[in-house]
Amino acid sequence: MAYYLYLLFIISYFLHLGARVPALGAIRFDLGLVVLIFGAIFLAGKRQSQPKVGSTNTILAILGAYVVLTIPLVRWPGSVLNTGLPNFIKAVVFFYYTVALIDSPKKLRIFVWIFVLCQVFRVAEPYYLHVTQDYWGSTTTMSEGEMWEQMDRLSGAPFDIVNPNGLAFVITSVYPFLHYLSFTRSILARLLYWVSIPVLLQSLLLTASRTGFLAFGIIMFGIFMKSRKKALLLIVFIAGAAIVFSSLNELQKDRFLSIYRSDVPGAETAHGRNEAVWHNFAAGMARPIFGHGLGTSMEVNANLLGRAQPAHNLYAETFQELGALGLIIVVALVVSIFANFRHVRRDLARIPRLDPYYTQLASAMEVWLLMNLLFSWASYGLSSYEWYLFGGLSVVFRRFVAQAIATGAAPAPPEQVPRAS
Repeated sequence: MAYYLYLLFIISYFLHLGARVPALGAIRFDLGLVVLIFGAIFLAGKRQSQPKVGSTNTILAILGAYVVLTIPLVRWPGSVLNTGLPNFIKAVVFFYYTVALIDSPKKLRIFVWIFVLCQVFRVAEPYYLHVTQDYWGSTTTMSEGEMWEQMDRLSGAPFDIVNPNGLAFVITSVYPFLHYLSFTRSILARLLYWVSIPVLLQSLLLTASRTGFLAFGIIMFGIFMKSRKKALLLIVFIAGAAIVFSSLNELQKDRFLSIYRSDVPGAETAHGRNEAVWHNFAAGMARPIFGHGLGTSMEVNANLLGRAQPAHNLYAETFQELGALGLIIVVALVVSIFANFRHVRRDLARIPRLDPYYTQLASAMEVWLLMNLLFSWASYGLSSYEWYLFGGLSVVFRRFVAQAIATGAAPAPPEQVPRAS
């Protein structure tokens, strides 16, 4: 029961059922599911203990203890109690519920596909509204000297309040899974991939997200490095990039060119974003050891920099809120997640009769990690779901592989599939 409630929570959380159905929003449906899941786990009694693998659980527990114990030492403890800690708990449940409830390979497969389908829907919905109703959701201004131009940008659908960069993150999060899982035996997986490609790529361009563009480049690099058909892929990438660039209007071209050029409109905002990161770190130096308090990045910038925006950099945000000690713990958490997948990749080769699904899933998660490592430099995420959810998946995956090696059996029956290219 707890597992299926967790799947319902995943659907509700990502598709914002509480906003779409007012009655669900009125009863705080997501929060209610979190409580029900906890209650179902508690009432289930003592379950068969799962072997502990890696250090991710321990590091996350240390991070949680650090946040609580340092509340009296931070600048704004009231903000921590009112907003920072509740938001952190909402994010951390992704880790603990994933680790506790995904206890079989079948449950892992179902969970991954629920996650993938939710992300595809989050992209398809605003794209459909754009095509049928000329929906954009956001705009930006681009300047060249004293001349200013306004450019529309695609953001999340009205019920899915994510800005263009947030929508780009959704796109780049789901693409590695669609790509690699299309190389399994599932015909539906292949069909979903080829149907989704034009929607995902066109939506990414419409967001005009420079970070999303770079993140997609990291994904292509990861796929390229893992492929045996590098020459063919290189030709496809170059041809695809040429076709895509030629389809852009002048403002979109200038937007993406401003990533590395200073003589095009939009270059000032790109330069300003880079400078803002160092300003955010400088603001964090006002309380460099324990920080200002979890969830206070916006307050820090409003009071010290005169700009009421959270730091658009995970590491600057962490330094502002948790100080140097907290930053060390968060970096250790990220490193432990990478270590889990490194162990998974190494140990998969030791399993006889391995189901290739697991090789493809490992590749998808590894590419996702590379992508998110880049995205974390241009987005806040200390109290967002991504590192905690994928940290939980890394623990689950590593646990399954360890169990398979211990028993000398593959996690699932073998199947013959083409190798990802």
